[in-house]
Amino acid sequence: MRRRLLDWLACPECHGRLTLTHAVPQAGDVDEGELACTDCGACYPITRGIPRLLPRELAEEARATAERFGYEWTRFSEIRAEYEEQMLGWIAPVDREAFSGRLVLDAGCGKGRHLRLASTFGAREVIGIDLGSAVDAAAANTADLRNVHVVQGDLTRPPFRPRTIDFIYSIGVLHHLGEPAAGFRGLSPLLAPGGRFVAWLYAREGNFWVLALVDPARRITRRLPLPLVSTLARTITIPLWLALRVLYAPARTRPWLRRLLPYESYLCDLVPFPFREVHSIVFDQLLAPVAHYMPRSDVERCFAAAGLMLQSLRWHHRNSWAASGASECAAGDCC
Repeated sequence: MRRRLLDWLACPECHGRLTLTHAVPQAGDVDEGELACTDCGACYPITRGIPRLLPRELAEEARATAERFGYEWTRFSEIRAEYEEQMLGWIAPVDREAFSGRLVLDAGCGKGRHLRLASTFGAREVIGIDLGSAVDAAAANTADLRNVHVVQGDLTRPPFRPRTIDFIYSIGVLHHLGEPAAGFRGLSPLLAPGGRFVAWLYAREGNFWVLALVDPARRITRRLPLPLVSTLARTITIPLWLALRVLYAPARTRPWLRRLLPYESYLCDLVPFPFREVHSIVFDQLLAPVAHYMPRSDVERCFAAAGLMLQSLRWHHRNSWAASGASECAAGDCC
């Protein structure tokens, strides 16, 4: 943990200030130690350089979600060049310039693939937060970046000081919460006046086949041992991979063929990825305890209820929502 991270951290229980009460330094950073709240006295460990700022009580559903996604990201921990184009598609019309010079929070950072990109896009500082063991993969994948920090914590009770973050993005995470709106409500108070919030979410619109086939299967696979789910995902990936190579790859340059294929907008974008990445994507679909496919109206309500002014809402790949908004409390108007 880099010591300047303390400037933005707060107790997840009472929002009090945290102080470093014990530290084992490593190259000027804190490798092992403890943080204590000056208000309520709660203590939180720092292990392997990561502050573990978990609330005292977590819902069993949240724990299961963290455990299963942590299993995925610690086993599919590679960083690929294709992630940049993918991320920019998920957040458009927001672009690289939105990161420049800003304090950025990746809400649900997984293995850290977007943390590296946010740093490359010119962010002043980037903080990633996730609930489970994925934070260890994220820390390993960003260890060479001095402006990237990783924190273990809960998005519904994020351990950060209010009104300190310039830009928050959450890609593919909030729809896995028991109540997506709780994530919006937890994160929005962190925004500095005029701050920006970007979310990519599963859509109900355009996902009939997922709701008809994948979602019922997930109700079974979410209870199965993860190695077994990974094996099932690999089996499903084989015919999908063949379809990507035989049909969707040529369709990228043949509009007439593209028009004939189902789900072509999304699947054509998967063509550049290797088999292992497609396996990870299928595994991701099968392991989640919770997955909400959100109608447009629900996305709009989440932004409004969190005090965020919705600025853009785009139907990405005709199966997901790329949404962006800003804090309604503009600079100079906040009390």
